Amino acid sequence: MTQRSWWGAELLGRHADDMVWARAADREVTFGRMRRETAWLANVLEQYGIRAHSTVALYANASFTHLWTLFALWSLGAQVVLRETPPGRWSPDVPPGAQPAQFSVSLGESRRRPDDFVDECEVLVRRHSDGRPKAGGHCLVQFSSGTTGRPKAVGRSPRSLLAELDRLTAVDGAPHHGERVAVLEPLTRSFGLIGGVLHSLAVGATVVLPAARTAVATVRAAADAHVVLGNPHHFRPLAWAEPGELPHLRLAVSSGDALQPEIPAVFHGRHGVRVGQAYGTTETGLVAADLTGRFDPAVVGVPVPGARTRVVGGVLEVHVPESPYLYDDTPWTGGWMSTRDLVTCDPRTGALRLRGRVQGVGDTSVDLLRIESVLRAHRHITDAVVLGVGPIEAHVAGSAELDGEDLRSWCHRFLGGAPAPDRYHLLRELPRTANGKAVRDRGVLRRHRTHPPGACRCISW
Repeated sequence: MTQRSWWGAELLGRHADDMVWARAADREVTFGRMRRETAWLANVLEQYGIRAHSTVALYANASFTHLWTLFALWSLGAQVVLRETPPGRWSPDVPPGAQPAQFSVSLGESRRRPDDFVDECEVLVRRHSDGRPKAGGHCLVQFSSGTTGRPKAVGRSPRSLLAELDRLTAVDGAPHHGERVAVLEPLTRSFGLIGGVLHSLAVGATVVLPAARTAVATVRAAADAHVVLGNPHHFRPLAWAEPGELPHLRLAVSSGDALQPEIPAVFHGRHGVRVGQAYGTTETGLVAADLTGRFDPAVVGVPVPGARTRVVGGVLEVHVPESPYLYDDTPWTGGWMSTRDLVTCDPRTGALRLRGRVQGVGDTSVDLLRIESVLRAHRHITDAVVLGVGPIEAHVAGSAELDGEDLRSWCHRFLGGAPAPDRYHLLRELPRTANGKAVRDRGVLRRHRTHPPGACRCISW
């Protein structure tokens, strides 16, 4: 496969016409049909004026149409800006800092339940007079989650995507030819699209998509799969599925957020498969992995082949040859990008232990995720986010019975001599991003805890 053909004939054309490419809600699509639909849509989209170097915002929904529209746009040489459709409506809004696209393609605008899967849906193309053509070699634009601030527009080149596919293929236990891979993550997100769909396409695995974003649909999609790819939210219902409901499962991989330790313990006890992890960023793609779950949940794995990493001041950095940020004029010097994740690297195995997100200046050896885990174990706490490293602030959500003195005693009891929070902010609920990740930005949390009035109280020592 070359950069010139990465999107098309070589990748899409390497498997037999009658082989099943994808299935969802008891419906199947073969590789032959996928190729025909992709070619037909490419011809239609070209009639609307979409060419090489065109920029196209693709507003996705749950359908096969979404994927072959994406492939068709890439086949024309367009730069695709992946966007999630707001529930129940189409939105032309552009995130701050992003340049407007020349075209927008929205799928299934008339559908009342856009999260429910359908085979096909209508494709609506709009041309925007103020849109700008593609600049640079990026074929894919996604947006970072915004957990620590405003989301950024991130560009990926064919070279970057091919390198990520090579890295994943080289990881022990990765999905292989003939397997059924349940991709539970939305396909607008990096690991769902690249680690799920594109990798399956490259090796000849069948993609299985959930019929809806519900716990029942999650279990049903996983029931006939050999491999399950999801995030911690998906593994909650799967962990409590009845033993025997996942009879073919050999691999389960969580990504996108920290995995709480009780989930993999229950999952392994019921299904006999350990939950592994894949760690990466929107900017870099896959960085580290422990697909088979041989490490404990706080360890996200070892750097994958081809990924260059280093730990500076307790913070993980990844080498990225050129800036992934489309609209940032800051010079890209040295090629090292800070993930802002606090990690400890095991000198014996090279495994990376995640300890939280860096906030402020202070002791970067603090394990913030361990403090969060201790807080979540409290009977009156439903969720927790701990920011540090100086001072350490715990934002916790739970019942009105929460008491500051009790929290302090609880942390000191279960943390032993390890650092404990200096301040506790008690909220009704913690804010989350659109894709469900806990917000770890002090400014956002501060605004959240002061609105509405009386929503929290602060206790400090």
